[in-house]
Amino acid sequence: MTGDGGRGMSAAGRLEVYTDGQCPMCRWTRTHVEPLDRDGRIEWLDYHDPATLRRAAPHTHKQLADEMHVRLPDGSWHRGYRAWIEVLRVLPRWRALTGVLSVWPLTTLGPVAYRQIAKRRYAIFGIPPPCDDAGVCSLHTK
Repeated sequence: MTGDGGRGMSAAGRLEVYTDGQCPMCRWTRTHVEPLDRDGRIEWLDYHDPATLRRAAPHTHKQLADEMHVRLPDGSWHRGYRAWIEVLRVLPRWRALTGVLSVWPLTTLGPVAYRQIAKRRYAIFGIPPPCDDAGVCSLHTK
């Protein structure tokens, strides 16, 4: 057994987690998850950084803004609810929870709840979303 829940991830393999570095909820979450990552398996990246955005190709800024993205060491991508499952998978004390979160009805309800929270992540903290380079200041206008 590899000690990684059977995922075949090497000990040196790291998740690249693409989040909104301007979002108070995202920063709060990172602050609370980072100490749990005792093995340094997670690399937190702010998609507002142009170098990070290039690294996240083929995903666009808007796609990254819509929901968190994670790239696994094997190069595969997950987003939203599924991305959080991958984050939990590398945290020793939380790994067991991934089995529960990966079965129905949570595989149906989890993504819906995730999208609703992601859409309102600035409003939850009572802060307006940041403006983009074109001066557009509304997140998720659709």
